[in-house]
Amino acid sequence: MSFNHENYAAVRREFEQKRSIAQSRADERRAALYLQIDGLAEIDRSLEATAAKIMGAAFGGKAGLDERIAAVRAETEQLRKKREKLLAAAGYPADYTDPVYECKICRDSGFANGRMCACLRRALALRGYKTSGIGRLIGVQTFENFSLDRYAYDKTVQARMRENLQILRDYAQNFTTSSPSLLLIGGTGLGKTHLSSAIAKEVIDRGYDVLYDTAGHLFSAFEDEKFRGEKRGTDKYFSTEFLILDDLGTEMNSPFVTSCLYDLVNSRLLSGLPMLISTNLSPEELAARYGKRIFSRLLSSSFRSLVFVGKDARLD
Repeated sequence: MSFNHENYAAVRREFEQKRSIAQSRADERRAALYLQIDGLAEIDRSLEATAAKIMGAAFGGKAGLDERIAAVRAETEQLRKKREKLLAAAGYPADYTDPVYECKICRDSGFANGRMCACLRRALALRGYKTSGIGRLIGVQTFENFSLDRYAYDKTVQARMRENLQILRDYAQNFTTSSPSLLLIGGTGLGKTHLSSAIAKEVIDRGYDVLYDTAGHLFSAFEDEKFRGEKRGTDKYFSTEFLILDDLGTEMNSPFVTSCLYDLVNSRLLSGLPMLISTNLSPEELAARYGKRIFSRLLSSSFRSLVFVGKDARLD
């Protein structure tokens, strides 16, 4: 698994900044106490020299080493107790000058015991939601709140959608960049976008880069770059680890759009990068609209096709 490099760099900068702020504020509190409490600065300087004292004890040879180190530790403990008493007498807790980190486990470094801390994973996931293009939907459309009750009017329909739900849940939970692509086929209001959002959240939470866009917006971006010379960053559609292309078939049809779609699908298949395409078009309509070259790729072994059935929930 790998996180989006830009997101990772941005979140790491945020962690470094908040760690630095916590340490700076601790330094400010310590400096203020030095002016207020006599002898505190001297104690802190002695404590800071502990490592050097232990190293000096080690240079004295093996004979009596344990005793020398024990003496340094005893002295250090006495200094700490004296420090606590001075702070308590002035009305401050013993840890008043310690940095206050948001995460006590990794101390806002993002790593603990050589592994990425849960707080950093969470921050990367949240940023992934934001940059995926589907952040708003991720918050409200999940696997957990996808209700099969809406299909209860027909047991056959409900069984098909239950199967689709389980397939897509398994797909998201086991996603890798070697996973097959998905083609979700069915009319409007049957849950394709809902489950696309649910997949996006799960895949982002597992550390992968996800990009969502509608077909109309994606092809407009290609047109702006090709014919208007505008920089729209279309390279991201080819390089993101998981691309979700929603509502294929709702865009204006043209030879340029067909060429772009072929280029995109073919390039991602050759790169081994999966994508999810949802469409309201039937297989016959897909073939008629985009031609055999694209249709053969969408129905190849590189794609898993799922048919969504039922009534448009938005009309209930």
